Parts: sequence; C-alpha cells; structure tokens
Amino acid sequence: MSAVTGVYQSLDKLAGLLGFDTVQALQLWMGGTLCKPYWDEYTRGCTELSRDKKARLVDCRSVLKHLAEGEARGARKFSSDFPDTPTWKFIDWQARLLYKIQSVNQADRHGIFYDKNMNEIEMATRAWQVILRLNLDASREQRPNKRVKAAGEFDHWRTEDNEAIPTPVNPDGGAACVVWTDIPTDMENNGKKTMITLTGLVHYTYEQFLEEICTGLQLKECGYEIDELFVADDPIFRDSFKEFSKRAAGLKRKVTVDLTTRNCPAELDIPTIENEDASRKLLFDIMVSEKVTSGFDLKNRFCKWSLIQEVTKSFPSRINSEWELLTGGIDARGDSIRWLHASKDSDEVQGEARDGLILCEPTNEDLQRYREQEKWIDNKDLQRQGHPEACKALGIPNPDIPRLPGMLVSAKFEFWQPLAIKAIKEFEEGYLRGGILADEVGIGKTFEAIGLEQYHWNLRKAALESNLEVVAPRPTLIVVPPNLIHQWASAIKAISSDLVVKIYYGGKRQTSADGIEYLTDILSKDNEVFSQTEEAARTTIITSLRTLTSRHGPSVLTKVLRNKIKDQDESIPYTSVMESVNDIMKGMESAPEWWCHNLKGLFKRVIVDEAHEIRRKTIHSAVTLRWLEAPSVLLLTATPIWNDLSDILGLLYQLEPHEDPWSKKSLEKLGVFVTDAWKNTAGGEGFDPWDIESDEPASCLRYTSESVERHIIKGDIRLVAKGERMREVLKACMIKRSYGSLVDGQVVGKALPAVQNISVNLAFTPKEQKIYEGIFGDCVASARSRRRGKNEEGDDEGNDALATLSAPKFRRLCLVTTWTEFDHIISSYTAKKLNDRRKNGVLHAHTILCDVNNAKRQRPYQIADSPEGLAKTQIDPLPSKDDTREILRSHCRGSPKLRYLLQLVAELVILRKEKLLIFVTMPAQVLWLESVLHLLDLDAHSYRAGLNVQDRQILTDTFHRSPDRCYILITSFWVCCTGLNLQGHCRNLVFWDSAPISVEQQALGRLKRVGATKTIRLFRLYVENTFSTTQNMKYIDQAIPGLMAQLNMEVFGNNNDDAGVCLGNWVIHEGKLVRANDPSVVGLHLKVLDGQELLTCILMILQGKAIQYEQETLM
Repeated sequence: MSAVTGVYQSLDKLAGLLGFDTVQALQLWMGGTLCKPYWDEYTRGCTELSRDKKARLVDCRSVLKHLAEGEARGARKFSSDFPDTPTWKFIDWQARLLYKIQSVNQADRHGIFYDKNMNEIEMATRAWQVILRLNLDASREQRPNKRVKAAGEFDHWRTEDNEAIPTPVNPDGGAACVVWTDIPTDMENNGKKTMITLTGLVHYTYEQFLEEICTGLQLKECGYEIDELFVADDPIFRDSFKEFSKRAAGLKRKVTVDLTTRNCPAELDIPTIENEDASRKLLFDIMVSEKVTSGFDLKNRFCKWSLIQEVTKSFPSRINSEWELLTGGIDARGDSIRWLHASKDSDEVQGEARDGLILCEPTNEDLQRYREQEKWIDNKDLQRQGHPEACKALGIPNPDIPRLPGMLVSAKFEFWQPLAIKAIKEFEEGYLRGGILADEVGIGKTFEAIGLEQYHWNLRKAALESNLEVVAPRPTLIVVPPNLIHQWASAIKAISSDLVVKIYYGGKRQTSADGIEYLTDILSKDNEVFSQTEEAARTTIITSLRTLTSRHGPSVLTKVLRNKIKDQDESIPYTSVMESVNDIMKGMESAPEWWCHNLKGLFKRVIVDEAHEIRRKTIHSAVTLRWLEAPSVLLLTATPIWNDLSDILGLLYQLEPHEDPWSKKSLEKLGVFVTDAWKNTAGGEGFDPWDIESDEPASCLRYTSESVERHIIKGDIRLVAKGERMREVLKACMIKRSYGSLVDGQVVGKALPAVQNISVNLAFTPKEQKIYEGIFGDCVASARSRRRGKNEEGDDEGNDALATLSAPKFRRLCLVTTWTEFDHIISSYTAKKLNDRRKNGVLHAHTILCDVNNAKRQRPYQIADSPEGLAKTQIDPLPSKDDTREILRSHCRGSPKLRYLLQLVAELVILRKEKLLIFVTMPAQVLWLESVLHLLDLDAHSYRAGLNVQDRQILTDTFHRSPDRCYILITSFWVCCTGLNLQGHCRNLVFWDSAPISVEQQALGRLKRVGATKTIRLFRLYVENTFSTTQNMKYIDQAIPGLMAQLNMEVFGNNNDDAGVCLGNWVIHEGKLVRANDPSVVGLHLKVLDGQELLTCILMILQGKAIQYEQETLM
C-alpha cells in the first residue's frame, strides 16, 4: 500500500506531505488563490452537469490517463484558459482540477510544487490527496441538521449508569468506547472488530482521534472511512472536539461514542518509490495515452521510447551492474511492459549477465551503508568542536540563533559555521598568513567567508568606539570564477547590513538592480576605493582571477617593461628587448614599486574561491595573487588535492610569509643554525624540519610549499607515510568538514542527499573489440618503443607505455572508447574546428556520418599489425537523411556507452520526465552526444567553452529552475566543475569517462547540495578491456596519498600509539571491508590488506565498484 494512501484524512499528515510547517499554513493555502478558485470551478461544473446526481471521484489513474489523452498533440482540452465544457463529464472536470492544481503550483513561487524535483506521478499523488481532502470537507459541510453545537452543549451527556457528567477533575484522563454501529452484518458475523477503547483523550487532537479510530478498527483495510461520530445524539466535529475531550476527562467511566461509516472514495494508491511496479506502469500508460495517431512521429514520447528500444536491443553487447533491478520482456509496441525485481542472491542474477537497463532505488540498508561510508573520508584532525565556545569567542550573543551583530535578521549561521570562522581567525594569527576552508561542496563556505569579514568589521567598529588604535583602513579582495561574481555579491547583501560590495569585472559602467557599484577603471594606488576612510575597511571588491591577472599580473607588466625599454632606445632589436624583459621578470619576487597598477599591500585580506585553480605555483594567476602581499589570505576549495599531493603546493605558497621562509635570514630567525640537524649540512637545502621535534620553532617550516615538495612528495617514504605527514601539514592550515562530520553530536550533512553509485561495465561486440584493439595497439606502440630503451629488463612495459601516452594519443583513445568511428574524424573534430562549425547550430547526426564516410575514403586505416579484416577500412552504407532509425543505428554501432545512455534516456527522460546531467571529457564528445540526442527531438543542450557568460547563465538557470525545459545538459569535467547549482530538478548524473577523483567530486557537487531532497543516481560508464578501466585505476592510485590525508582514523586507525603509520588490519569478505578480528571472519585465514591495498579498496567502494579476491589476492 502506498505511503501516502489515506493521508488526506489527517490534516497534520497532509500538511507534512505537502511541505507545510503547520496545519494553519495548509488551510491558508487551500483557501488561497493557488487552490480554491479551481475547486470552486470544479464544484460549479459538477453542479451544472447534474443537480440531482452527486459528483463521485473517479480513481486517479483513470483521471491521469484521461488528462494525457486530452492534452495530446497540443489539443489543450483541459489546459485552455477557456475550455469547451458543455459536453464534459465528471471525469473531465476532475482532469481539469488535477491539471490546474499541478500546473499553477509548479509555476507560482508560492506553490507547493515550485522548484521541487518531483515527477508527474509524485505531483499527482499529492494533488489528488488535496482533492480528496476538499471533497471530504465539502461532504461534511453539506450534511443537513448537523451543525456544531456551542460550547457547553455537552452538559446533558450521561454515562452508561445515567449519572450526569461532573466538571472535569482529571485533566490527564478521559476515555471513550467507540462502537461501529453500522458495521455490515457479514463482517460482524465473521468476527470483525466492532469497538475500541481510547484513553487520555485530552492529549489527542481531532485528527489524531480520527486516525486512532481508523487504525484500531482497520476501516481503511475494509474499504470504509469515518462518516459521523455521536455522543448521545450529539455529533463530534473539529470545533466541538476540545469541549468533548474536556468533559470526557472528568468522568469516572468511559464515554460511549457511536461511529457510522461510508465507503472510501477512490484515491491514488501509488508507491512513493518511483521504480515500483505500479508507479512505473502508470507512467507507461500515460505515455501510451498521449499517442493519438497510428503513424511514427518523434514529437510523440512513445515513438521515441519505442525507437530506442528497437535500436539498442539489436546489439548483443553485455551490460553488468552491481544493482539488482533488471528490465526484461519489454514490448516496444506498447502492448505490455514488465519490470522485474531480483535480489542479489536470486538465481536470476547468477550466471550470465543480463542485457538492458539496470535501475532500482536504494533500500534503507543501502542508505545507512552510504551514510557510514561518508564518515570514512572525515579527518577529525581538520575539524573543531565546541559551538557555544566559538560563538562566545566571535561575539555571537545567542548560540541557539547564531548571528553576528550586523547580520540581517533573515540570516543566521548553521551550527558548524561559527567553528570554521573561529578556526580561520586562529590560522591568521599563526605562522602562515591564513588558512584553507575545504568543507565539502554545498556545506556553506561562502557564508563562512562572509561571516569572517563581518566579524573583523565588528572588531574594528568596537575598537573605534572605544577610541583604541586601529590599522589603516583597507578593503578586502574576493577572487571568484566569473559565473559566481553576482552570486557572491547577492550573498553578501543578503547576509550583512554593514559590508559594502563593489564589482571589479568587465569594461562597461554598470549598476545592478540592488545598487552594487562596478569599478570600471583599472585599479591603482590612487583610486578612491583605497582612500583612508572607514568605508574602505568594510568594502569588499569582487573580481575574477582572469581580470586580476590580465590587469595586474606578469603578462601586463611584461608589456610595460617592453615598452619602457623600447622608449629609452628604439634602436634595440626586439629580441634583445625581450631578453632584457625576461631577465628582469625571472628574478622578480614582487611587482616594482614604480608600477602604477601594483596593488601590493592595498588589501587587508584576499579571499580566493575555487582556489584549486591556483594549485600550480608558477602560473601567472598564482604569481599575481602572491604579489598582492595581503596580511591575510583565505582559500576556499572543496578539493584542495585535485590530482595528487603536489596540488597543495600552490595553496601553501599563497599562505607562506612574504619573506622567503628558506632564506638564510629566515632560517636564522628560527634558530636553524644551532640545531644538530644543521651542523652536518652545507646549507638550507639539507635541513629537514621533520627531523626535529614539533615544539622546535623551525618545525613550522614543515608547512611551507618547499618542504612539502621536498620531504613529502619527493621524499623517499611510502605513500601511506606521505599521507600521514600531509595530515599534520593540513591540520596547521585547513578546516574541512565532510557530509558525515559530527559537530557537538549533530551531523553536518544531514540535509544533503545520499548518492547511489552505479558502476556500469559495458562491452564491445566481438567485431567492435577487434577494431578497438587495433587502434589501441597503434597508440601504445610508439610509447612502448620509447620505454624499451629505458627499461632493459622490459618489466611491465605495456603499463609504462600506457602511463606515458601523449595528449593526442590520450585524446584518441578516449574518443575511440566513446565511438570507434571517431578514429576517422579525430583530426577534424578539434575544439577550435567544432566552434567554427557550431556557428550555424548543432551538427545534424547525419552530417557526422557523412564526415566519417568521407574520411574513410580519403584516409583508410594505416595501423601496423592490425587484426585480420581491419587493414582495409569498411565503409558502411550511408543512410538517407530522413531515415532516423538507421542514422541512430549507425551511431550506436561501435558505441556500447551510447547504447546504454539511450536506454537511460528512454527510461528517465522520456518515460519519467526526469532531467539528466552528463559529464564527458572532450569537446567532440559533447557535440556528438548533443547531435544524436537532437536526432530524437530531445530537449538536450550543451554547456561548453564556446558560450559567452550570458548564454551560460541562461542555460544553467533554465536547467536548474525550469521543470519542463532543458531536460538533458551535456558538459565537460573541465568546463563545468565548480560553482554551479544544477540540483533544482535533476537527480540523475552520468560520468561518461573517468576523471581524477577530486574532479569527480566537484562534478557530483553540482547536484549534491543543500536543498536537494532525493537520492542522486550516479552512473559511471566503463567499457571492459579498454583504456577507460585502466585510466580509472590510474586515477585511483593518484588519489591514495590525498585519501590518507583525509581518512577518519577513528574508523581506520589501529589505536596503538607506538605503531607508527598503520590503518589497522582489514580483510575482504563477501565483497565488503571487514576488520580482521571481526567474529565473522576469524578462522577464515583471509589475506590482511596492506595500507595501499586498503586505500585502493576504499576508493573503489566509494565509486560503487565491487572488490573481491581471486585466490586470496586483491583484485
């Protein structure tokens, strides 16, 4: 039975189902403009239809199908503003009512479905409960001669012994015997329960009283509901229930309540879990109902769905998945559909893998396992506890409502955020100039950074009021990606009433709607924004990394120096000028004082959002930031370790003191020359701060980028030991909370959705595999020959060759794993050439096939040692431009990933009307997928580098906020990894290729954010025995040291103080990680995993991969 069945009978439950905080809010909505006008229209229509016959609700399944038929092909029978109603029947009016409640409440920002990620059935379920409630209230109001009596009307009630009811003397008591007076005779003869006793009536609400009666007598199961309740011929209604319960509380005996019932009205009995049989069957029936013509038309959903089933099932490639839900027996003509469930232990799953789409909702056990896994990557060393103490330190008067003075009444911190602000403040007071705020995506780093600014302004304001000395006023610089500039500006205005916001971006003078000023002139020391006024101290200037670098970085300074030298002597050759410029720039640690656009020392703090973009120390943007020499630096990034441990170097470089910490002068200040470690060395390069005790002053050098690089990354120690050292470094400068973190007993990420990782292992057909192997062999041949000279023993030569693939070879393998036909057009489908071809819109899928055929004729395969039959290029017949079926089949040939993706699209987008977000690697993949999906007339779009800022903003807003536009968004890991909110109407995510673990985390963060309510489905696509699986394991290996630095040692530590770096003893049993001393594995003699094996298993589990032994060897 559905979880929402019968909810309408309880206003409390109905309010909860619709998202209202109180019953009063629900009643206000039901009586407001988003509901009542359409109910009134319905009742008028039914009254005019038949004055003598009562309108009876049809079942909701029939109404939904009737609604779909009436709206098919733009008929708008029920959605029209002025429908033609003279011939309507009751079911027509009910379809109109259901449509209006759904559509209006989805479009209006005060509606119950606005900005909610709900499919058609979920909305219909809730709207139908509203209709049932309105119908119930109306039937009660229409009863004749049964008005609610005034207070005191129950004075004449008598108990069973005919004694008058006294004044209440026991407010905590009260009992009633409820008797079902009109129970059908056959039910009573069969022993059906006819009465129940309820006690403690004064503690009941009216709704709870009714619910207890329904539950106790099992009315719903018998097909009945409460009609009326009487005590001594007096009806009990909502308004009289309180009086009734008070009177009953004063009795020594229980009151007898008579119950009459009626048949239940028809209602929607649909499971709330989407993949259950009833819900999906209804979705399919609705889709079929929309098909009003017998011909093939891609404007019709069912035709698209049928075409995909027909084409994809004609390829005999295999699909494996860890999930148990299998499709089978699908009739593409629409006569029937079957959705089969099987458990992991079922015989149906054993043996040969099934073809088809594999989907199921996670069970409660799955969700619990996921929440436990979230705790694995939860380094307690990078967290703080003590919310009340943090609030006191920051001057927050009420920890229960954590709000700094100066914050708007509508803004307040979450319980974990004051701790972060306090930690950052302490970092700024230490050896480094600041810290890294690395909370997981969606937890609120922006809010915390703004809170830090508000806190420092409050300190300054208090000092001024006390006539204390303060430093000269300076603004704060906030550096963010361009697409987040306005998001940051809006957030500051929404949080603080004190802070002033200015935007330093673009060249045109603008003023935003909320009065934010744009700084259009290139900043210099003399700009008024740096004037010695107190407004400067509370000013935040928001810019982009590119704007800052292009106006104040090394590239523009190079031009200034070149022009300066040229102006001094025009006869100097250009090459000589550039040599002089390069010599000057090479030894430059900060911008020259004479340069007017040098911003050194003009900001009190620099905040960098998405700081992983400056993970390389030598790039111009990193150098530009370093030149600012701000006293404090705050770096925000959810992925401080992007690819490997070396990524932290650029971040530590920004936090280091202005003076070179490894210069002789700095070393002398730290007392390095008097340490034993220094006596036997010739210079600073020989000093290792890990060789001295942690309480020595020079131990702070451990936190510098140079020491991390030399003594950790390049140090001759094991990967696990590197991770252990990195844990200590991060502890000194980083605050990082995961979704599973506990702060004073509360879970940080309790409001964020779980993620259902679904690893899908696909396979080429035998013919496709031969083509792939020939291309793969050609790619690695040259790399293997290069490695052969360096590796005389020839050990692991193939893996070494694969690890040293050049960028063009990597691109080739990536594209060929996507579609084998890409190998013929790879040179013409580069990013630059595709941008030129996109000027006239998305390429037609037929055009891509033409390009392939033309390339085959001009450049046949020339692959050394190619498999038999591959040396001669096979040119398939080119289908006509109007033959959609054969064009689609041609694109599916050579692409198991596309075949699976189309099944996903058929199930999720076409049938369920859910949105889908796809991440790929290469621009060619973006264009190809968009072209194929457009072939099916699907609402698919691409977020790519060629779009301008405005177009990107429009596209992401549409995908995020519009429920019925832009159903599929295709983008690249390298274009759309940071900052975007895309979770509004999307829960489905596809990783077409593997990417570095941190990049995948950023991509997942587009959907896993505060406000998302549904479990996220993450599909990871792999093609067995190909480059894609090898590359994924390479990324896992790269992530091991970073994972070690983030592990929760309360879970994986061995708790032995003298054991050094150890993660405890773990084994693999039945595909799960289990401690070696667990009773379930004791005596099985399983292999204990070493540290690196354990970390590899953890990363594989977090990706949804299976882990197992083969002859007690880790696989």
